[in-house]
Amino acid sequence: MKNDIIRFIPLGGQAEMGKSMYCLEINEKIYIIDSGFRFPDIDKLGVDVIIPSFQYLEERKDKVVAIIITHGHDDAMAALPYLLRSINAPVYAPNLTADLIERMIDHYERHNRIKLNMNLIRVKRNASLDIKGVLVEFFPLTHSIPGSVGVALWTSYGYIVYSGEFIIDFGAPEGFRCDIQKMMEIGKKGVLALLVESSNAYKEGYTSPNHKLTSKIDQLFEDSDNRIIISSYAQNVFRTKEIVELTKKYNRKIVFYGRDKHDITNSILRIGKKMREPVIKIENTFVGDKDKIGNPRYDKDYVILLSGSPRRIYRDICDILDGGDDLLKLRKDDTFIVASPVLPGTEKIANKAHNGLFKTDAKITLLKNKDLPSMHASIEDIKVIIQIFNPQYYIPVKGEYQHFIANKNIAMDMGIKEDNIVIIDNGERISFENGILVQGRDIFEVEDVMIDGSGIGDVGEKVIDDRVRLANDGVIIIGVTISRETKEIVAQTDCQTRGFVYLKDSQYLINQIVQICESCVSLLAENPDMDVNEVRMIMKDQSMKYISRETGKRPVFIPVIIEI
Repeated sequence: MKNDIIRFIPLGGQAEMGKSMYCLEINEKIYIIDSGFRFPDIDKLGVDVIIPSFQYLEERKDKVVAIIITHGHDDAMAALPYLLRSINAPVYAPNLTADLIERMIDHYERHNRIKLNMNLIRVKRNASLDIKGVLVEFFPLTHSIPGSVGVALWTSYGYIVYSGEFIIDFGAPEGFRCDIQKMMEIGKKGVLALLVESSNAYKEGYTSPNHKLTSKIDQLFEDSDNRIIISSYAQNVFRTKEIVELTKKYNRKIVFYGRDKHDITNSILRIGKKMREPVIKIENTFVGDKDKIGNPRYDKDYVILLSGSPRRIYRDICDILDGGDDLLKLRKDDTFIVASPVLPGTEKIANKAHNGLFKTDAKITLLKNKDLPSMHASIEDIKVIIQIFNPQYYIPVKGEYQHFIANKNIAMDMGIKEDNIVIIDNGERISFENGILVQGRDIFEVEDVMIDGSGIGDVGEKVIDDRVRLANDGVIIIGVTISRETKEIVAQTDCQTRGFVYLKDSQYLINQIVQICESCVSLLAENPDMDVNEVRMIMKDQSMKYISRETGKRPVFIPVIIEI
């Protein structure tokens, strides 16, 4: 019997929400599962998204044999274009996810004016494939986007199973349904280790049916005699389908008003039209004309779906409220339903949008986060998965540390020994030899990589710190002009501030800063061999001490010495 050497290392997704990336190594072959990004915390000013560090993989690029994407959400696939810039391996994905990947890669290539070498291999949701000598089993899952899968990789000691993101909902519509039978077949053959998502592991019961939107807004549809405007995230296609079904039920017309043409709702609907079985089936009689929005004669029975990313959707609402949208203006008899939960990093813009809506004459219904539970596994969902797969080892993934502890407690309740439950962080590599977990871990540094515009990793903590200081305390730029020959000051020193203090009331501060800097520059005349950069540092150090003492502020301070 072959004795496989198995290693597992997460590069993202651990002790954080999003940015999933897990690497399974079987006999020197690396299988990457998911490659996503996450949105930055509110203090990461100017940063667009954060992706995993690929250094570990770049140092072992010849060992990477497959990249497996389990579903079409940003936290699972949106770092793929960046990964493909340095790792050349085939990408395996179910059909719908593959369609979304193609659109994402095309958009990335055109936006960045580069060409990526992608070998995209489409797989059925219940496929069994041999990938470089390892049997890889796919199994369908129920999640908020259709086509989601989990994966199981066979080793000589049983499967390594990655549960993906899921809930147990036996009433899920076609395309969203899980395949319990396929999971049970995998479980019967033996599971060495099971990786299960953790973000909802503290929530009692099953996630279903509380995740459904219909029961929360059906009465609003029935009571409304005019337009209905509803916001819902593009990536939650399950909710989009519910809204479409309510539109049909009340004989209305829906308009997909996602202003970002690359958002997933619009992409899936475009893709669906080319499929034999569309993802969301909508007859033309139930589709409104976007150009007729604003004309009460035509749009009175419209359902206007505002879709988009978590950041984009609230900006669009604010734009509508401010009159920046040429078509959509709120009217007195409108019903506006906010069905987009407030996610980390969107609190400020979401609060602005909520307050703005309540200032209008429209009928506003604001669904709180507790009313809109995400389609992730709760306690009973996780118990079902553990029972099906009955693993020897259990690894909580996807979530904060507190979620891992909650997930661990569920596993212990299901009879898994505490010593066989492994909680690991990004960059910690565990190994299995002879089917037994090796004590001790290899530690690799996997810092976050911040994407700022088209820059990849150009922004470090020092840049972020400067941005925070600029936002909080402003900037001071002081220019001292000296003679190249004598090093004496030959012009009036200029001091400019932005966002620091109101100049009219604080002229004494500016005068004192000028005096400090001129005193420092005079050292050059006294010591001609002194380095100009050294004097600039003295200017900054002494000025900042004075500013901090007088104001308690820490502005960005830029000293300039001009030689003429």
